[in-house]
Amino acid sequence: MRGLVFIISSLFVSGFTYAQEDTLRPVGEIIASRPNIVISEPIAEKTYSIHITVTNIRNKEGVIRFKFYDDSTPFPDLNGFLKVVVPKTEMTGDSLSLDFHGFVSRPMAIALLDDENNNIKLDMGWFFPKEGHAFSDYYHSALRRPVYHDFRFILNSDKRVVMRMKYY
Repeated sequence: MRGLVFIISSLFVSGFTYAQEDTLRPVGEIIASRPNIVISEPIAEKTYSIHITVTNIRNKEGVIRFKFYDDSTPFPDLNGFLKVVVPKTEMTGDSLSLDFHGFVSRPMAIALLDDENNNIKLDMGWFFPKEGHAFSDYYHSALRRPVYHDFRFILNSDKRVVMRMKYY
C-alpha cells in the first residue's frame, strides 16, 4: 500500500514540477518539445470603416450628436450602441466629413442631431423640431416619425453615408 501511495505521489510531484518548468520556458520551446500541442490565435473579425458626409448644416453654433444603432438597440433607443459628439468647428462650409473605423459586419443605422444650443436634446417647437436632424442615406420627408428600417443598412464592406440635414 505504501508503495502505491509513493508511486502516485511521485507521479503527481513530477507532473507538478514539469508544469512549473514549462511556465518558465519560452513559448517556442514548449511547442518544440511537445509538437502535438496546437496553439491557435483567436480569429479576428474583419472590420469596416464608415465615411460620413453631413450636408446643409445651417450654422456653426453648438455640436453635432451622432448615435449609431443596430438590431439589438434600434432607433429610437436612448443610447444606441455608440454616441459621438463632434464640434461644428470641424465643418467646411455647410458640410462635415468624418471617418469612423473598426465596425464589424452587422445591420446598423445612424441618426444625428444638430444640437445648436448644446443642451443634449432635440428642442421642439409647437409641432416640429427647432433643431436639425438627419439619418443615414435617408431624407425624412413624411409627417410621421422615422423608424429604424427607414435608414438601416447592412455593413459588409467599407461604406460611404450621406446625411442631409432637415430643418423645419
